[in-house]
Amino acid sequence: MRPERRHAGIQTRARRSLATRWLWRATALLPAVFAAGTAAAADAYPARPIRLIVPFVAGGGTDLLARLVAPRFGEALGQQVVVDNRGGAGSVLGTQLVAKSLPDGYTLGMVDTAFAINPSLVDKLPYDAERDFSFVAIVATSPSLLVTHPGLKVRTLQELIAAAKKNPGKITFGSAGVGSSSHLSSEMFKTAAKIDLLHVPYKGAGASVIEVIGGHADLTIAVPGAFLQQIQAGMLVPLAITGKKSSPLLPNVPTFAAAGFPSVNPESFRFMIAPAGLPAAVQSALGKAITAALAAPDLQARLTENGFDAEHLTGNEARAFVAREIQKWRQAVKDSGAKNN
Repeated sequence: MRPERRHAGIQTRARRSLATRWLWRATALLPAVFAAGTAAAADAYPARPIRLIVPFVAGGGTDLLARLVAPRFGEALGQQVVVDNRGGAGSVLGTQLVAKSLPDGYTLGMVDTAFAINPSLVDKLPYDAERDFSFVAIVATSPSLLVTHPGLKVRTLQELIAAAKKNPGKITFGSAGVGSSSHLSSEMFKTAAKIDLLHVPYKGAGASVIEVIGGHADLTIAVPGAFLQQIQAGMLVPLAITGKKSSPLLPNVPTFAAAGFPSVNPESFRFMIAPAGLPAAVQSALGKAITAALAAPDLQARLTENGFDAEHLTGNEARAFVAREIQKWRQAVKDSGAKNN
């Protein structure tokens, strides 16, 4: 080989080696560059409006809470929070939408007790309730109120039980869906009172309330604030409420315990979720914002007026709370025999 060709070959190999080293160094730096970019994006959060998905149709307790909280929550974040109702499949569809969204803090969800029930209820849940989400905060808890249409002509729990025993399987109980907390609560009551009610599932608590108001279903159970005006207008008759004491909204309505059914005492809770993998800075910003929002006296008053009790559990505390609820409802689902395939 001629000397000049050998020299050219050596130079080419040297250049290739140098290029390879530079490529390796650049590749090695990519994680750091990506992390820096992610941190910068988190520091700028939020830079645009945030979508808050409610996995139920409008009108129920969870929707009501989301719309009460969203304005103050948005103020604390410095961005608008838009409520987006995505009902269906007992809250599974909307919840799945949150799970599949980018973990950037711009898609959140406001869910309720159904989130903890569905792992025991749905055979092939399209997400893992504990692994596929970041838990922003437990926002509120609330009792549930049993109401009936005036046409049923009962005014107390005892009168309802007497009517159900005279007409087994004919009095209809509307719920927010198969396996929902309202469904399981009705099953608890049926078992305790030894009566037979016909379960009619709807696409959310709001829908079940509307059906009872219209006389298409006889009973339902939901958050008191969701239909307080209809009660005051005589369109619904309250019979009993869960919890340890009567609600200040309806002081004359007895608790299930006071009426002789202490085992009928489920408490509904509402909490905010995000997709798994939420950056720590974004998780912190959201936690601080919801805590600030719930501490506002005007929001506290609005929550109380609508039958909610504000909570302030965020981050790991919220995750631990939800994990306990998932375990708690397993037995209730088993006892009810409910299944949603």
